[in-house]
Amino acid sequence: MGAAQPAGLLRHLWLIYLVVASTAAVAYVLVPLNAATRWIYVAVNCTAPIATWYGLVRHTPRRRTGWLVIVAGLAASGIGDVLFAGYTSRGLTAPFPSPADALYLLGHVGIAAGTAVLAARAGRTAFIDSAVILSPLAGLAWILVLEPIRTLDGTLSAQFVAVAAPASTLFVVYCALALALGVELRTPGVRVLLLGLIAWFLSDALYTHQSLSGTYVEGGPIDLGWMAMPILIATAGLHPSMVTTTPRRSALVMLTVPRAVTLFCASLVLPTVHLFWEPVPDTPLILGASISMSLVAVRLIAPIHELARRAGHDPLTGLVNRSLLMDRMHLALSSLPADGRTRVGLLFCDLDHFKTVNDSLGHDAGDQLLIAIADRMRASVRAGDVVCRLGGDEFVVLMPAVTEQEADDIAARVTADLAEPLRLTDGSDFFPSLSIGLRTTGDTTADPDALLQDADTAMYQAKAAGRGRMVRFDAQSRAEAALRLRRDADFRRALQHPGELFCVYQPVFRVGDGTLSSVEALARWQHPADGILPPAAFVPVAEASGTVDQLFAAVIEQALHEQRTWYNRTGRWIPIAVNLSPRQLDATTAEAVLAALQVAGTPAEALTLELTETGLAEPETVEAALGPLRRAGVKLAVDDFGTGYSSMARVADHGWDIVKIDRTFVAGIAHDQARRSLADAMVGMAHALGMVSVAEGVEDPADLRVLRELGCEYAQGFLLAHPIDATGILDLLSTLDQNRLSLTAATAYSHQP
Repeated sequence: MGAAQPAGLLRHLWLIYLVVASTAAVAYVLVPLNAATRWIYVAVNCTAPIATWYGLVRHTPRRRTGWLVIVAGLAASGIGDVLFAGYTSRGLTAPFPSPADALYLLGHVGIAAGTAVLAARAGRTAFIDSAVILSPLAGLAWILVLEPIRTLDGTLSAQFVAVAAPASTLFVVYCALALALGVELRTPGVRVLLLGLIAWFLSDALYTHQSLSGTYVEGGPIDLGWMAMPILIATAGLHPSMVTTTPRRSALVMLTVPRAVTLFCASLVLPTVHLFWEPVPDTPLILGASISMSLVAVRLIAPIHELARRAGHDPLTGLVNRSLLMDRMHLALSSLPADGRTRVGLLFCDLDHFKTVNDSLGHDAGDQLLIAIADRMRASVRAGDVVCRLGGDEFVVLMPAVTEQEADDIAARVTADLAEPLRLTDGSDFFPSLSIGLRTTGDTTADPDALLQDADTAMYQAKAAGRGRMVRFDAQSRAEAALRLRRDADFRRALQHPGELFCVYQPVFRVGDGTLSSVEALARWQHPADGILPPAAFVPVAEASGTVDQLFAAVIEQALHEQRTWYNRTGRWIPIAVNLSPRQLDATTAEAVLAALQVAGTPAEALTLELTETGLAEPETVEAALGPLRRAGVKLAVDDFGTGYSSMARVADHGWDIVKIDRTFVAGIAHDQARRSLADAMVGMAHALGMVSVAEGVEDPADLRVLRELGCEYAQGFLLAHPIDATGILDLLSTLDQNRLSLTAATAYSHQP
């Protein structure tokens, strides 16, 4: 309880200080002036920097430089008060200017500089608004201070001090008002700070005017205004909201209705002064009114220009956006010379591995990386080139008036400059690389959208070729891209039309005795225009478009349905293998397969899933997706072994059942000793790890004999049987004698569709 009470007092220390200091200031004004009361004035002003310093230490704002400079300015002003009180307490008249005046000016400079530092992030429009509002005060200060000083005799230093004090105070108020407008007066600390500085300016201006007219009286309202400044600044420093006195950096502050009305009224102050105050010098009125009205015009135009700039630029990197890029492309194409000496070039750049940074370190780190990449790209291109960010990690460089060689050189320079490592937020180094598509044209009638699409197509070819490289667009690329788009649309439609996608089945035989071991389900697409298409024509399309899951679902459903039909006709489960794309591997894979088995009523042991060797690159993903299936009894086969990572260790780690040796290592083994040795090693490794081997693509009887000698258990290929439909499998089964078929007889089915 005792500890809570001091904590509560500290939270309200700003209020305690304000009440005590204000009471002392009012007492100074009300009590008849004497030597003792003069020290009240000094005490109030000298405690302000101490209180402000304590608030700075207690609240620890992130940006404290401005506050530190303000504390120094308050301290200088307080020391000046001590010196001035030293003169008056001894009945001496302080000279003008005196050392105290020098300290007062130093205090003005310190507080002005500190306020300027606090206001530095307020934004351009906040400073314009502040200038509009303060223009009338500046004009009045000219009338009240500058004009009388010009007509009086005195030393140059005296005139300088007389003008410098209110002028510097006006600058302080200008910065403070910009600061207040920058944070939209949301925090009590800013409001109190602004109020104190306005009181300071008014006191300085009135003091100078009354001093020149000989009407100033010590201990009056002007002194109260001078004390209000340090009291209110210290109160602002003690208030908890002082940590939010620095505005967010912004180039555009919205022109709200209250702010617009304030600016309009401020611009009318000086033009109406002569109606109530005669005579008035013309120069300050005309100059002040002109400045005020000009600033109002600038203020009204600034948001329009800023919004126009934002409409054509990316907000994160400041690069040109797609809309402005299209305009620049139209201009570049229309400016091409008739002699064809130069062309318009486009570099479509995709940042490789950006998703990894975004996923591992967060979007803030990703944004910082994009900003750094944008800066490097700006520095790598020519002065007249345009760098654009389309979105995400895609950038475009427009190269007007470029030769083919120059386009290649710029692409190489961009690639080289971006290859330098970047330090990420976690302290690690990131080595950027770009996949770049280059498109050039000398056709002034070319469509900018089509050019951009062509460059995009070339970029995807670069990415497919291994990333970190540049590929030039050619007409064949466009045809292939158009075919991919058409195939994608047709394939999505085929998924909705039963019958277009169907399965054929390639038998797999035991090499030793010719027993039919199993079948592999192979997808086919009955395209309305192009006829029957093999998997190579549409599986990549499905993988790229994200529809491979739907394809797999359709294939496994049909395959298990046919398997059930064979069981019903023969009373035997013919093991069936279905291919699985690495793109499908996720936590839902096992659930989908087990659900399909349950619907078909098929035992898990009768299903084999084949995954290409490249799918083993991420062991954790493979285990999460296929581990539950292996434990349920589903067999797992590594397809096309030897063409990918070629690591038996990867296969052994996941308990695979079958290794399917790619046709590359099977064809010609009867006549090529090196191939025979490779096949022998693969079969031996499979046996050592407790797996069986299947040879793919067997088309030569001599190769089949070698496989038998090597101990390869199973084989499939056109020598044995072509893929056949479900009815053909039944016909094949009808020739079996207790599920046995000689390899010679099997070739009778090699010409089935």
